[in-house]
Order: sequence, then C-alpha cells, then structure tokens
Amino acid sequence: MTTYDSARAMATPRVTVDPSLPEEAKTFLRRLDPALLRSASTPAPDIAAPGLLRSAFRPLRKLAGLMLGTVALCPIFATLYSEVASLSYWVALRSLLWGCALFAVLGFWVVIALTNERMGGRHRSAQLLKESHGRYLGPAEFMPDAAMVLVRVQAATDSVLGSELQEQGLLDRDLNLTGLPAFEWEIAQALAAYSREVMSLPAWPAGEKAARVLDAGRAGLGRRLEGITDRVALLEQYAMLVTMAGISYREREQLRGLGNRDGAAEEVLAMMARDSEASVISDLDQALAAAREAGAALFPKQ
Repeated sequence: MTTYDSARAMATPRVTVDPSLPEEAKTFLRRLDPALLRSASTPAPDIAAPGLLRSAFRPLRKLAGLMLGTVALCPIFATLYSEVASLSYWVALRSLLWGCALFAVLGFWVVIALTNERMGGRHRSAQLLKESHGRYLGPAEFMPDAAMVLVRVQAATDSVLGSELQEQGLLDRDLNLTGLPAFEWEIAQALAAYSREVMSLPAWPAGEKAARVLDAGRAGLGRRLEGITDRVALLEQYAMLVTMAGISYREREQLRGLGNRDGAAEEVLAMMARDSEASVISDLDQALAAAREAGAALFPKQ
C-alpha cells in the first residue's frame, strides 16, 4: 500500500489554504486546531485585543499581594537586621521599606513589559486570522463524501512532494511546488461549493412533486462530485507513477552500490549488479517520462 493510499483511510482533511497567502499566515493557520477554526463562509471573526492594563491586572494583583505580605513581615526583618548590623530599629525598617518600594516599581514595569509582549503575540494572531478569512477551508466546510475526496487530494499531494524524485530534482520540482497547492485549493473550493449546495437542500420532501425536484437536484450534485473526483483521479494517477518511478530509482541506487564493491570474493556480485543496472536505468527513464507527462497534463504551464 502506498503512502497516499494509506492516508485515504483518514476521515478528516487538514485545513486547506489559499497558496497566495503569505507564509506567516499559512504556518499560523496550519498550527491551529482545525475543529476550532471558524468556517470561511461565515462573517469574519471580530476579535478585539484587551487593553494593556486590563491584561496586566491579574499579574499586578499578585505582585501587590506579594508586596503587602513583605511589608507585613518588615518589622520582623528589621528587628533581626538591627541586631545584626547594630542599626536602630527605625533606620533598618526604613531601609527595608525603600527596598520594597524599589522592588515594587521594578516588578510593575516587568509585568507591564511581559504583558505587552504577550498581547502583541495575541493581537498578531487575531490579525492573521482576520486577514486570512475566506482564504482557508476547514473540515467543517465539507460533507463527508466531499471530505473524503479532499483527503485523497492531500494524500496524493503529500506523496509527490515527499518523494525522493522530488527531492533529487528528477521531476519538475518548481511546477509541483506551485501546481499541487493550487490544485488542492481549487478542488477544495469546488468541494466546499458542492457541500454548501447539499447542505442547503431539505432533508425530507414535503410531497411527491418536491421529491422529484429533490431527486433531480441530488442527481445533478452527484454528477458534479463525479466530475471533481475524475480530476482527483488524474492526480492520484500522477502520484502512482511517481511512486513507481521511485521504486526504480531506489533499485538503481542499490545496484550502483553493489556494482562499486571491491574484493575478489564479490567480483561476481558486482558484475551481476552492473549488468542489471542498464535495464533498471531504462525502466527508470520510462517511469520518469510517464510521471513527467502525467504532471504536465495535470498542471499545464501557462
């Protein structure tokens, strides 16, 4: 079973994002829990960041409690200090109070600085989510049948982009890096539109005539899904050809390693490996040509 075949068993697709989004936004969206993302078809989320002092109120309250407790213990500390340092009680107490005041001022500004930094991160997250609205599609956007089709797209995409041939530059690397995410986004949009149409249909007909209309509507939507699925099958065929070419590539590399071995005892083994390498190279060339042809047909250059 290939990588993308096994991934088809997944029930939930990952979040699909518009390839034209900035990388910062893509990374941010993919780190979020898909179940917590609002549907891109709903109004944009209105997320207001809390004020600085309001955000700092809780840590400042803790700091104030710490300071009050310290002040309450100051007489004890002052007595001990005056005995050790031969200072008067009031001088020692005044020194401790000044120290506590300085600690309070420094603590206040540390809390404000940390809160400000934390708020900046939260505000940026809210800003990214709002700017990306309508340019991502979460799992809740899709009916189960559409979600499974999208899972197939994502599994085939991962299989191609994660292949050795892609890493070694034996495929059209740039075309895959741009074409596959664009294809996924295009298919996801079509599946989301299909899902919205299905969700908008009544669950039960109110009468015989309504039943005929609903049946015709469902049939039309079924044909639309079949058309989308046919395009996905072309992508899966491309991924399968890449997988088969990858097998030939690994066999060629193994035979090259065997053919380069030294030692009289291994001379026959090396000779057999070199003899077999030629036919494997021919198979690899044919497999690569078929994969490139399938990729060019799937993502025609503009």
